[in-house]
Amino acid sequence: MTIPFVLAGALMIKYVTTQSARTSAAQPLNSLNSDASGSILIAAKSSTQQLFQTGTNVPNSILLPARSSTQKTLKLRTLPPPRPNWAIAKGMPIPSRLPGKENTQVAYNLDTPPDFKHSQELQKIVNQVVSLAAAKGLPKKPLSITLIDAKTGETAGYQQDTARYPASVVKTFWMTVLYSQIESGVWKNEKDFTPYIAKMIKESDNEAASYIVDQITTTRSQPRLKSEKFKNWKDKREQVNRFFRDAGYKRINVSQKTFPLYYLNLPEPRGSESQILAKPSWNPNRVTSRQAARLMYEICYLKTAVSQEASQKMCGWLERDLNPKAWQDPDLYAFNPVRGFLGQSLSKTNVSFHSKAGWTSRSRAEMAMVSTGDEKTTYVLTVFGHSPAYSNSVDIFPQISRLVYKRMTARDAKPELKPIALSNSN
Repeated sequence: MTIPFVLAGALMIKYVTTQSARTSAAQPLNSLNSDASGSILIAAKSSTQQLFQTGTNVPNSILLPARSSTQKTLKLRTLPPPRPNWAIAKGMPIPSRLPGKENTQVAYNLDTPPDFKHSQELQKIVNQVVSLAAAKGLPKKPLSITLIDAKTGETAGYQQDTARYPASVVKTFWMTVLYSQIESGVWKNEKDFTPYIAKMIKESDNEAASYIVDQITTTRSQPRLKSEKFKNWKDKREQVNRFFRDAGYKRINVSQKTFPLYYLNLPEPRGSESQILAKPSWNPNRVTSRQAARLMYEICYLKTAVSQEASQKMCGWLERDLNPKAWQDPDLYAFNPVRGFLGQSLSKTNVSFHSKAGWTSRSRAEMAMVSTGDEKTTYVLTVFGHSPAYSNSVDIFPQISRLVYKRMTARDAKPELKPIALSNSN
């Protein structure tokens, strides 16, 4: 009788072990509430798969079935990043790379900055902006400004080489990398990205931006990684930095996602996203106002960013409707790219306006290009205010914009010869 009992006990242990493995495998891939080390979780192809899908709204495409419950080791393959819940609910397309393009990295087509010429006249305008901010009781130390006369290539600034947190302005940089990949033939279908770009740029949606970052860097937010895996993961994520640094955007950092990301259960950086911030030294995104102004100038004025066709598409995404009926709608979306920013005070003027704004509890930032209807005046203005004082001020950016607009249009009304427009030299 002893042998049958032993066999029965062994079978019972095997059954419990198998069920335990299946249950643990049903945990969501995007659960990063713990910084504990771990690898990608795998869902077994069983009744637990339905539990996985119901609990997390994650599509079948990111499930990796096990061949059997007795398989000792599983070979992991690269999994597509999880999509935001709204993308799943609306049946939005899933972009895919062409075969052989899984690890393709691209370079910016421009390797040197434009040859701008400093202007004392523009510097007076910038100084007036700084004085305006000070008169409103706002601190000058966290303020950066860059002003470019696009038609002449003249420029001026204030602390414009001080790297600051760009908030959602960074999303324009990610869009540029994406279009470079599209132009390089990395992706099967450009249109698959259209709904995600629209939400990232038009609505400044963090989840759409997160998904695009995952796609262009072939990474995904994960639990805390061990040293070697993290090194490889970080190298892939930082290819967006190399893209711009190799083009003369010195020491730029655009490798961090913007938060919160509720579809990943990440109200703040955790897991690998916390690791890349390198706590406690803290290494967030860093961009100068000069760099943001340069990118806007290359996209919407020169139309040389990536290519003329790509620049026209990107500039189209950055266009803002300044008609009050368009931006005063309280149901527009959570983030309003005009109210409280540079476009608000120009709503009654005849201008073409392109911009990307960013706003957090500790900063307000914007890159913009303004062109008058008569095409006599076109300028790029970038303002970064990295302080809660600027974040809380809903009037300062509109006031700055109105001041610059008046000065620039009055300047261009003078009947005097101007330097010819400058272009990039490769």
